[in-house]
This record gives sequence, structure tokens and C-alpha cells, in this order.
Amino acid sequence: MRRLPALLLLFALAMPPSTARVPDMTIGGASPDDLRALIVATWGRFVEAFPARRSCLAPVSVQGAWELDDRGSYDPVRRLVTVRIPGTAPNLRDSLVHEFAHHMEFTCAEQHDVRVPFLVAQALSPSAPWFEGRSWETTPSEQFAEAVVQVVLGPPAHPTVLILPRSVALLRAWARRDLRHGP
Repeated sequence: MRRLPALLLLFALAMPPSTARVPDMTIGGASPDDLRALIVATWGRFVEAFPARRSCLAPVSVQGAWELDDRGSYDPVRRLVTVRIPGTAPNLRDSLVHEFAHHMEFTCAEQHDVRVPFLVAQALSPSAPWFEGRSWETTPSEQFAEAVVQVVLGPPAHPTVLILPRSVALLRAWARRDLRHGP
């Protein structure tokens, strides 16, 4: 019987650091198989990049659309990400992560805690309206989504959106729940 506590301890030490469930994601519409595979892989990368946020992400639905005014969109009421198809895999991946970032904005209450630090890291006023800007590129919410793209995928998808390195560092730290990210 003395082996049981030792085995339990060994099992606990062998467990991965995060046992939080992967948030549900469903694919709807007439999405082609290659898009479905890309959506699943991209959602996995997104969730893995934000391990401390898994528990606050609500289920999301994703679909491809043959006609869409933009590369992607997010409907917070339906929790629906839509990406325009056809598209190259890199562009679709960038659009998916960008829209997943908006999903996190609307379903993860903890995201509100990082808004002021993000604004400051982006050299914006801490009281800047989150969903307003002179243009798409200057809207804090869009800058946040583009910074998330850099956290998950690397260099910027939209070079016209200036994302400061300290903003990416902040979000990487927040993704791990550690906001002590340095200068």
C-alpha cells in the first residue's frame, strides 16, 4: 500500500502543466476539406499559444464564405468566425487567428484586464476607446488582434498595422498569465 502514494505523486508529476480542456470549435457551412484541416490546425495553435486563457474561451463556430467583403469577420452574438475563400493557406491562417483574437475579446472576461497595459505598450492613451480609431489600422481592438497574430504565427500579416515588440511581449506574458514581461 505504500506504493500507491508514490505512484500517485509520480503520475501527478508526469501530467502536463495544463490539463484545461481545449475549447470547443465547430466547422459549419460548405467548408472544403482543406479549409477544415487548416481551421482545426490553426485553432489548435491559437489555443496552445494562450494556455492560461483556455478556461475562459467559449465554444466558437467557423465557416468559409465564397463571398465576403473582408478577409474575415467575427459575429460575437453567434460566436461565429467567417473567412473568405478561396485564399492562400498563410492568408487564411492569419485571418483565422485575427478573428479568434476577436472571439477572445468577446468571450474571455480576462481580456479586459490586459486592455490598458496593451494600450500603454502600443504608446496609445490608456483611455483610448477600444473599438474606435481613425482607421482600421489605428483601432486598438484591431491592433490587439494583429498582435495576437504575431504571438501565434510570427511576423505581421498586415505590415501597415504598427505593432510594437513590447505589445507582443506583453501578450505572450499574458498568455501564460505572467504579466511581468520586462521593458
